[in-house]
Amino acid sequence: MLVQQRPAKSEQNMTKAARRARIDAVITLLCENFPQTFSRRGQHPRPLKVGVYADALTALGGAIQPRDLRSALRAYTSRGGYLRALTAGAPRIGIEGEPAGAVTPDEELVAKARLAELAKRAAPTPAPAKTKPAAQIETPAQTSAAEVAKALAPAEPKRLSLADLREAGRRRREAAIQVTNELRSAPA
Repeated sequence: MLVQQRPAKSEQNMTKAARRARIDAVITLLCENFPQTFSRRGQHPRPLKVGVYADALTALGGAIQPRDLRSALRAYTSRGGYLRALTAGAPRIGIEGEPAGAVTPDEELVAKARLAELAKRAAPTPAPAKTKPAAQIETPAQTSAAEVAKALAPAEPKRLSLADLREAGRRRREAAIQVTNELRSAPA
């Protein structure tokens, strides 16, 4: 019977910065041990073989935890440079740099959709301007400093209900389908 071990309390409470540092350390280890396969930021990454996780886990021989390797590979393959390298027909490479298949057109479409999602997340969203109706506008003499500070303070965000979250998920799925359909219908 396989018994799953729970991570130690210190690992469960790890801060986002500590988690990011751990992932970066694993990616650095991969780049140093397999320079023919993994590249550092700023260099041109090559598409990895499907199933490179198992090969890397075997090659590293327990030097890192499987969860850390999985997180590092997820971070590495989610980078914009890596996603741009996923073009149909591009060769995939194995852990030792050997050819191991090619990128399919469907994989290219998924990569383009993820790139579009990354670009959308990176774009700043303008906040709606709050204006008072003309009848409620006060003159500066009538407004105290505390009232001005209160008026300029950002409003607390609305707490989302389960229905709101479901609606947001539905919209994201529809947007992803729309982007995929647009990419498929776009001339190459």
